[in-house]
Amino acid sequence: MVIETAPLARKGFEDDIRMIDSSTRVVEVSGDPLACLTPIGRADRPPRLSPTLFVIGVDARCVHTRSGFAALLQSHKRSVPRIPSSVSHIIIVIHLADDLPDAWMSTRVHRWVLSIHRRMQRTRGIDADVAALFVNRSVSSTLIAVRLEELAQRPPGANPAAVLTLDEIRGQTIAQASTNDFI
Repeated sequence: MVIETAPLARKGFEDDIRMIDSSTRVVEVSGDPLACLTPIGRADRPPRLSPTLFVIGVDARCVHTRSGFAALLQSHKRSVPRIPSSVSHIIIVIHLADDLPDAWMSTRVHRWVLSIHRRMQRTRGIDADVAALFVNRSVSSTLIAVRLEELAQRPPGANPAAVLTLDEIRGQTIAQASTNDFI
């Protein structure tokens, strides 16, 4: 596993794609440059390896309305067609200004991740888990890196579309929290 601090470039999907190489697993990161994703360092993807985990950063700290939040999610959905068929997990890390998401945010994001999952199945024939993770200013970048590495080692799970908070993954893996969310 390669973890190093990488300077973040300007905001946008086409910017830095950072990766963790775990000899057989590659985590690819795109989207908004979030501080909690910074330790997932830049690494050149080995030519023989394809990513198995795709992370999309979403900076929602400046969004204060439902329509603004919906527009932000829709703008990030455009990166989905670029996701390679080797991906078995898609994690969307949504950085909020507040400590906890409003109830309407969780509902909206759950519908959004479910639509991403269905779109991947329908258009690409890929059975990939899609999970959204709400984080705030107290997030530990080390915790995020460890949880992503754990998830990269697992096959897709029982819950195709999960919405999780930081508190739900502090004491358990993303896969365990997703399964608990499903049950």
